[in-house]
Amino acid sequence: MDQLFQTRAMAAAVNLLKPVPTLILDKVFGKKSRQLTDRFAWDIASQSERILRNIQVHEPAQMSDNQGRKTITCSAPRFSEKRLIAAGDLNAMRAFGLEGENTLLKERIGGEQAEMKRKIDLTREFMAAKALSGQIIDDSGTLLVDFNFAASQKPVLTGTSLWSDPLSNPIQDLRSWKKQISQAVGQVSSWVAFVGSQAMDALIANPSALELLKYTIGKELAVDGRMATLVGVELVEYLGSYLDTNGVRQDLIPPTHFILVGLSGDHAAELCAPVIDFDAEGGVGLGQPGDFFFSKSWNQEDPSGRWIKVEARPLPVLFRPECVVYAQVV
Repeated sequence: MDQLFQTRAMAAAVNLLKPVPTLILDKVFGKKSRQLTDRFAWDIASQSERILRNIQVHEPAQMSDNQGRKTITCSAPRFSEKRLIAAGDLNAMRAFGLEGENTLLKERIGGEQAEMKRKIDLTREFMAAKALSGQIIDDSGTLLVDFNFAASQKPVLTGTSLWSDPLSNPIQDLRSWKKQISQAVGQVSSWVAFVGSQAMDALIANPSALELLKYTIGKELAVDGRMATLVGVELVEYLGSYLDTNGVRQDLIPPTHFILVGLSGDHAAELCAPVIDFDAEGGVGLGQPGDFFFSKSWNQEDPSGRWIKVEARPLPVLFRPECVVYAQVV
């Protein structure tokens, strides 16, 4: 039984658990970068818009100015939870014999780890959604990172420009935002938009959008009530939510918003710091990146029991914040 509680085994097990669906993390922050310390630092790079001059074979290479860069630093957030398996629970498992005890205990440990990891995954998705709004905050509203979005990245439509107005033109807005992002960050390999429920309702009902949809994905819209792509943009109707500290359900993305992201190879990543724990093989100060998730166990004498802990220190970051337009369209 003691082998089940070894730190190496528990850390490996929690990293192998199937993650919960995290659409924003998967599509925008899919690149993972394990760090050596819990002090994050990354560069915000500006795109060079100058083209190169043709030179002769005998001429030296051109010297260019360095790209404008701004370095952001912050401490890695820490998400950690522990749960107690009481001695009475362990004793009940022993009634099934050693083999049965080990099987039941594995299931109990796995269940506790899975539930704690699920809560961390939801927190990671929460931070990813906040990053697309220009600022990452924690559950208490404390500002962790400010990406300093320009006003043009957070348009608020009014009057007849609202997508709920029949005179509006969402297609024109979408193509304009695509051009804005492309000119700011350079080459974009693909596009994805996270659409709030009210924004999707307005888009589906909008006359200008419907005219185009009839020739592109009319069947999917008619049968499934949703659309997959529009003018080269993958559309994801995002309905994720969470419970705040008061127990009130909140949307991860406002229902009234349309969030366009231009994806490239270096637009974003999810950073991960090693944990501060003497039992962690890749802990802070050991000169090697740790696992994304860490888990351990230890005995409690009174009342007798066994603690299970799961911890992670992730942060989704935008290397090119200009790749996002966070628009209120309804």
